[in-house]
Amino acid sequence: MSTDMPASAPQYQNGPQYQGAPQYQNAPQPQQVPPAPKKKGIVARILTAIIGIAVAAVVVYGINYFTSDAAQSKAGDCASLTGTNTKPDYKAVDCGSADANYTVGQVLDSTTAKCATEYYDEYTETARRGPDSKLCLVPNLVEGSCYDLENTTQMGYPAVDCGQSGTFKLVKLVKGSADESACADASPLTFPEPKTTMCFAPNE
Repeated sequence: MSTDMPASAPQYQNGPQYQGAPQYQNAPQPQQVPPAPKKKGIVARILTAIIGIAVAAVVVYGINYFTSDAAQSKAGDCASLTGTNTKPDYKAVDCGSADANYTVGQVLDSTTAKCATEYYDEYTETARRGPDSKLCLVPNLVEGSCYDLENTTQMGYPAVDCGQSGTFKLVKLVKGSADESACADASPLTFPEPKTTMCFAPNE
């Protein structure tokens, strides 16, 4: 059997003519890929870290301020001081409270500043991350009561038995005046803020 191909393939005169690929008017367009985000430079990262640390420091400072009675104290406020001179415990209280054993006379700008007179008791509070405070305090004493003024270990001056030797009696208390002459023969202690004069006489 012969496998020869015909000399020529038949020609179709009326066959479909293809001029090219079909054209679609509404063909979908390829979506544009958004550019990759730029990476933060080293300077921007450092600045961001510094800002974060600064904000955290402000927050910690604020927390320490608002949780410290001493830092928020103002002249004229009252306080309860307990504990020892080396480890005092300061708490703001109402001036009508029985626990109010001090009145804030001065609020100093720094812990190295000095009170107006040597008669003030001082309270200093330092914070690792927060405001430092130094207060000049006037003891709240009662006229006619006796006190151990030489007590240098405990905070405050609780009233003692007037028969106890080495104690002093507050024979006169003048508020609104800092005048030593008001004490006559008694020993005066004067405070300029708030103006107060205390006159003491030793117990025999």
